[in-house]
Amino acid sequence: MNINFIILSIIITIALLCTAWLTFWSKKNNTNLSDEIDDLNEETGSNLEIINKNVLETNKLLETYKKVIDEKNEELKKYKDGQELLKQKGLFISLIDILDFINKFSSGSNNLDEKTKNYITAIYDKLDIILTNSGVEKFSPEINQNLLEINGCSPSIETKKTKDKNKVNLISSVIKPGYRLQTKKNEFIILKNSEVQVYELEN
Repeated sequence: MNINFIILSIIITIALLCTAWLTFWSKKNNTNLSDEIDDLNEETGSNLEIINKNVLETNKLLETYKKVIDEKNEELKKYKDGQELLKQKGLFISLIDILDFINKFSSGSNNLDEKTKNYITAIYDKLDIILTNSGVEKFSPEINQNLLEINGCSPSIETKKTKDKNKVNLISSVIKPGYRLQTKKNEFIILKNSEVQVYELEN
């Protein structure tokens, strides 16, 4: 047998064996790689599902926190508004008391000179304008309203006698108007009650 033929046969055999081994290794690795890819996709999908679930839960939690914060902010705003309103109310009542004092002083002082009267009137008008511009207004109840059914009225010590029992506690006249502060449309806070005279049954 030719030596060259023997060497060529050996080389071909080795080549075939290497080819067979490479084919087997490639198939095995491709199978493992495919399995690994499938496992990775499955794990990634599972992780994404967990992440989405956590995101939804976090969003719900954030919405709850936002609602609580909004409620607390609203409570704080109401508290601040209430405190500010108390300060304003005290200031307005003080100004109203000054106006009442000026009225009493002016009506009880007949010996004032014209210059002093004009000066007092000017002060009164300025204070009255300040109150008006701040939303404070005078009010008077309607005559013949039942005092027990309305707010912002105080009865005078002096009453008006009547023989008609149906008129008892009805307002006969307004002695002094009251003052109220408008906070919202058609909403008022009474600063000072109106003084009224009511009917009293005559014995």
